[in-house]
Amino acid sequence: MRIAFGADDDNETTRAVVDYLSGLGEVVRVDAARPWPEIGAAVGRAVTGGEADLGVVMCWTGTGTAIAANKVPGVRAALAWEPWVATGARRWNDANVLAMSLKRLAPDVAVEVARAFVETPEPDTDEAENIALLSKLERERPS
Repeated sequence: MRIAFGADDDNETTRAVVDYLSGLGEVVRVDAARPWPEIGAAVGRAVTGGEADLGVVMCWTGTGTAIAANKVPGVRAALAWEPWVATGARRWNDANVLAMSLKRLAPDVAVEVARAFVETPEPDTDEAENIALLSKLERERPS
């Protein structure tokens, strides 16, 4: 598995997440010296461009990098703060980028959220029509 990762700060939480992701396969790192909007977008482009299977972005709240990633066509970034939300984002929304706070999550919690996200293998077939509607809405979005 290849996972794109980007964060605008380095701390115990981000290091724990990267260590966990590294155990799953290749981590495609985005340069942390960039502004957080560029980090979010770069992770999104890595996912939609095929460089990575999934993405993880982190910033102080997780919100900014999620918004930035969602500007990339084909990205469905979801902000999660606990495992149930991360699992639901994959199952019910086919999220392909996970966003988390690097300031408000303890390292062990952030790893559990990331684990829930990457270990949810595929969307719930009962949500296929709704997920297809998300793609339709994106195609209708003005350029």
